[in-house]
Amino acid sequence: MVTSHPEPQAHYGLLESVWASGPSGGALHNALTRHPSTSAHLRRDGDGAWLALVHDAWHAHYVVGAMLPGPDELDTVASEGPASVAAPTIEAIAAAVRDRLLPDYAAALLHGQLAEAEEDLRWAQESYEPGEILEPFDPALAGALARFFNQVPRLIAHVRRPQALQLSPHETAFLDSFEATLGSDGPNGTVAMSLWLTEGDQLLDLARNPDRPRLAPPPATRRVPGPAPALSAARSR
Repeated sequence: MVTSHPEPQAHYGLLESVWASGPSGGALHNALTRHPSTSAHLRRDGDGAWLALVHDAWHAHYVVGAMLPGPDELDTVASEGPASVAAPTIEAIAAAVRDRLLPDYAAALLHGQLAEAEEDLRWAQESYEPGEILEPFDPALAGALARFFNQVPRLIAHVRRPQALQLSPHETAFLDSFEATLGSDGPNGTVAMSLWLTEGDQLLDLARNPDRPRLAPPPATRRVPGPAPALSAARSR
């Protein structure tokens, strides 16, 4: 999806949403402040990658950079975004976006998602004892669980992408159980809460290192997690 912005005032409206490296927002930020000829939003279906393109006629080149992910991708954007790319022709800028910017965008987004998911999980594990969380869940805990399960499909897709190492039967079964839980219990149920607190670390570990095996085979006997969790005092995230 392409949205063009030929008006000069529209360029300044993009500045607050630039997600790029560098102390001043990188090349995209600089291009937007130099009265470019035109700019446009580029939104890709599927992963929702949001980019901005600037045509700087004065300097005879195009600049494309990342825009801040939406709340569905990251609740709080604390990670540094990918560096912008620049080239003198449409063909060259398209190649730079394909070969450099989009892979860097995906890596930066994944880094932020993993950091957010790990922060939520660590907080929950430190604040609540397994078996002591009762429904209805504390709002802060329910929010952290919902953020985690919002990321689960993306994390699993990353682990299963064709370029990653082939999964072992145990790893495949592990990922299948997460998907089945999400489909049957939903992101707010007792089983989902228990699964998150006890198995969330393993999913994050797999997503962080998808190119090498990380999960050991399960033991011969395995203790089934107890009912999901009564609440101790909630700490705001």
